[in-house]
Amino acid sequence: MRIHNKLLGQDANSCVLNFCSGDNEDMFAQNLKSQPSDWYYKDKEITYSYNKNGHRCKDLEDINLNNYILFAGCSHTEGVGLKLEHTYPYLLSQYYNCDYYNLSLGGTGIDAIEYNLISWISLIKQKPKFVVVQWPDHSRFLGSYPNYPSLIPNGSWMTDEFGKKFITSAEISGFFYARKYLSYKLITSLIDVPLIEIMFHSLSPYGSTHVSIKKLDLARDLSHAGIKSHQKITEDTIAYIGNKYMHERLHNPT
Repeated sequence: MRIHNKLLGQDANSCVLNFCSGDNEDMFAQNLKSQPSDWYYKDKEITYSYNKNGHRCKDLEDINLNNYILFAGCSHTEGVGLKLEHTYPYLLSQYYNCDYYNLSLGGTGIDAIEYNLISWISLIKQKPKFVVVQWPDHSRFLGSYPNYPSLIPNGSWMTDEFGKKFITSAEISGFFYARKYLSYKLITSLIDVPLIEIMFHSLSPYGSTHVSIKKLDLARDLSHAGIKSHQKITEDTIAYIGNKYMHERLHNPT
């Protein structure tokens, strides 16, 4: 990952890919061997279209900034393993008849979310209808190495001894929890439009209320939430918004 136009995005930008790092071709070939002959994804093409900033959505200049939703999260909100039209950011924007921009990046944590949301607030004067943040595992973080241009996502999947020791000591010392607490407080204090929080119920909560991600099925990579799951997230989010905020305000462009 790297900075494009002051926003953190994928290395790949202004391109269309048939696979991404979390949904790679070798994995797909292996899944074809293990899945039944009528597996849904057997003959379904999925493309990942990344804009100039390395995000899976339209370019910024093509977004209606007078009527849009802003998303931030990890691979589940980027929509890894799914067609764009099956992802909950796309479905929510269709329901509210507005545009959207998706800052989400697979494998990232709250540091990436914090950077992109604060950068967005400083760069874009038009406020979104609301902001949807899908909170990741708090133990994820980006690594940077001398003479290497990209930032590397790290987390509980690390297998080297140093990485595993760091994860363990950071949990025990409270480093991750403190970073999570401060980042959460900063983000929620800066966002002055309705904030919708989404996360897996198995993770320790960030805020007091949130929409839970329920895996009803799996995406093409057999890891991320599938089509039915994203539809459920969409329905639950709409219900959550309806209960917490005035529906009329969200339906009408500001």
